[in-house]
Amino acid sequence: MLMDRRAFLLGTMSATLAATAAASGIAYSEDTHDVETTTVPLSIGLGKPMRIVVIGDIHFDPLYEIGYIARVIAHVNALRPDLLLYTGDFITAHADRINILSGILATAIAPLGAFAVPGNHEHWTGIEFITRSLESTAGIRVLCNETIPLPGAYGSRFWLTGIDSFWSGKPDLSTFSRAPDDARHIVLVHEPDSFLTLTDPRIKLQISGHTHGGQVRMPLYGALVLPKMGHYFETGLFEKDGRHLYVNRGIGTLVPHVRLNCRPEINVFELT
Repeated sequence: MLMDRRAFLLGTMSATLAATAAASGIAYSEDTHDVETTTVPLSIGLGKPMRIVVIGDIHFDPLYEIGYIARVIAHVNALRPDLLLYTGDFITAHADRINILSGILATAIAPLGAFAVPGNHEHWTGIEFITRSLESTAGIRVLCNETIPLPGAYGSRFWLTGIDSFWSGKPDLSTFSRAPDDARHIVLVHEPDSFLTLTDPRIKLQISGHTHGGQVRMPLYGALVLPKMGHYFETGLFEKDGRHLYVNRGIGTLVPHVRLNCRPEINVFELT
């Protein structure tokens, strides 16, 4: 009986990961923490340029990689963002050390502010506690079914809209009605497959995370494993009917804590 293609690939990848881990702890670390900075120039009609840096899927626990996160934030500051956005999943399963993470994130510098949306893991772990820490310690405003004028001198034409997790939260699509009818939206929402639901033509850009790009990708095949609400848009830029979606690969990991052919990623959006 012929082996199923996916089973074969999974078996091959398991052997590869085992060999990699056995070969060198340093190689394992470098592979997992080699952060790529992806610049995304995009014209959405802003009129005035804006630089937005995006960080996703930190998953601070269980590894608590303080030095790694600190280096990421130092790099973000060197990129000189106008605005800083987080796509959610700051933690994985335990929020008891969220204040440590918030303290590191508090060192990020963005003149127009820092904003985030909840991920599914925030809901599973204690969203109220995590939100309080992010807002009071890190200075990150968590937008959960909330829309605000885009910070900066953009008048009321563009709004920043954060929608709750489609997997574990209560996304409220009526949020868009709280902005002027002629407003255009930059939308932050954790799960990328929500792009199939968020079809309002006023949405010019949706930024999501959640998939980690799969963490482990095979040439000519792509991600071996993807999460719920992350099957249709794995990583990168997509466009449909004038709406753009970017799926950020994130900087953290879930088990197994390794990346292969799928580097962690920070985005720099050069918007006009």
